[in-house]
Amino acid sequence: MTNFKIIMQCLSRVAFLGLMLVSANAMAWGHAAPALRVVMPATAAPEAMSQLFADLGDGEKTISIPGAAWLQLQFADVKIGSGGVLTIAGSSGESQNFTQSQIDAWGGLTAVFNGSKLLVGLKQGAGATEHVSATIKDIIIGLPGSVATGAEVVIPQSLLDLLGPDIKRFIPNDLHGSQTELVQPSQGVHSEAICGRTDDRIVSANPRVGRVMPVGCTSWLIDGGNLLSAGHCINQNFQTVEFNVPASLADGTTQAPSIRDQYRVRAGSIVSQNGGTGNDWAVFQVLSNTETGLMPANAQGAAFEISNTDNPTQVRITGYGLDGPAPDFGDGDRNAQSQTQQTHSGRLAQNTADGVLRYDPDTQRGNSGSPVAVEDRNVAIGIHTDGGCGPNGGSNAGTSFRNAALWRAIADMPNNPVPSNWQVALSDGTKFTHAGVWSTGWATGEYWH
Repeated sequence: MTNFKIIMQCLSRVAFLGLMLVSANAMAWGHAAPALRVVMPATAAPEAMSQLFADLGDGEKTISIPGAAWLQLQFADVKIGSGGVLTIAGSSGESQNFTQSQIDAWGGLTAVFNGSKLLVGLKQGAGATEHVSATIKDIIIGLPGSVATGAEVVIPQSLLDLLGPDIKRFIPNDLHGSQTELVQPSQGVHSEAICGRTDDRIVSANPRVGRVMPVGCTSWLIDGGNLLSAGHCINQNFQTVEFNVPASLADGTTQAPSIRDQYRVRAGSIVSQNGGTGNDWAVFQVLSNTETGLMPANAQGAAFEISNTDNPTQVRITGYGLDGPAPDFGDGDRNAQSQTQQTHSGRLAQNTADGVLRYDPDTQRGNSGSPVAVEDRNVAIGIHTDGGCGPNGGSNAGTSFRNAALWRAIADMPNNPVPSNWQVALSDGTKFTHAGVWSTGWATGEYWH
């Protein structure tokens, strides 16, 4: 048996057999669809990659990872000073330009570039006397969607030559399925979830709905420009929001949108709860785009209204779930619709006073965080979080805006869309309307009627 054959077998058995198995009888729970990737740190890079991590100075440097589906860089110790520019250019001709304040705000992380080659450049500001410099801390390497299947994996030899046979140690925990991270269920497990035996989602292009990467969740814009998602999506991989996402490759390999459609989650802006069905939510903000200077609400020109009083008979779920052939619908083989925007509408079965929504539109892993919207209206009543459907029926679930903590968190965000008078319903059906805030100078509270 050739070394190449041995490496292929090791990769398919080791790298993704480390994924946590999820019992088909386990209680339904929402799951993300983390990007298939390797994170290569400078401190552990194999010899074949060591030259790519050399310190950067004034001038340009090529980062080439043959066989990569996409690339992203994590910088450290960037010093470009006033007027200096850090530029990253992809093979498609697109580029991202950072000032010192922008790269600091992005935490040293770049946008995602499709392809296997980047050109990195540092340039001093006019009249600057101090040298510019930067260090590449990590190179994030996109893997092909085919590695998600149980079949033998075909990876370009050039990529294997760089990464070496011990690839498992460079695969992030959210793909291994450690107890503290998100999981990638095995084939045949429908954790989030097609209702019936056919997948009725169709391709959509709602400008309000984006994809969060690399965690692999959905988020969406509300009036005022803030964004919502699922609380169980929040971890260190909740990094960038992408709009106008293109089709994936035929094997489900995700493709990033234009740099002008990628936004960094604002550090410290996230308010969230991960308390189970009916109490699983996140509210957050992003930074303006580095190339356009626009916030996503301005660039997309649309946002959802939100309501904690609407109780429609039909709801629509729009998001970025996995996709593929039956019966796994993306938990095995994937297709070009996988993790691209799709939508489906169906019956709303439950909208409880304490915030639990149940409904039967089709979803899949990656739909976590999707808007639960009133059919034929741009009004959302909650956030999709959980699977529960299967071949014989059932219902998927989410968190309603009747969850008082969620509604209050939105109201407390800058530029919030919540009206000053808003309602909370108790379990016995009694409704109280928030009428305002009082202050005595030594204490502050709220009054209701």
